[in-house]
Amino acid sequence: MKPGETFLGFDLQNHLWVVLSAATGDGQIAVANLTTHGRSRFCGNHCVVVRPGEHPYVVRDSCMHYQKWTLALAQPLDDAKERRMLEQRAPFSPGILRRVQEGALASQFPSKPFKDAVRETLRREAER
Repeated sequence: MKPGETFLGFDLQNHLWVVLSAATGDGQIAVANLTTHGRSRFCGNHCVVVRPGEHPYVVRDSCMHYQKWTLALAQPLDDAKERRMLEQRAPFSPGILRRVQEGALASQFPSKPFKDAVRETLRREAER
């Protein structure tokens, strides 16, 4: 899985999950999901909103639900993708991906290892 890829099937609520980082040295990737904007009591500071038209899956204002972030092993997710156990959706555009990555770094919710994975991915991109 690569940064910007999106998929369904990682949770029972059918949220759209987004890969926010490349694999770390121990094979983990940072992922977070979108949720309806305004429904979470955490919407507000550092809430990154994705609007209809910015991504084909988004039909109403949605925001990154950084409270439900996770570091997941990339290989099992790649295997699930290959076996079509995860439903791939259109990737985030580079601009939206950058916006949600920066939002993850600004948010109080993700852990330091999650933020480190995102930060390292942004650093590598800047070097290209």
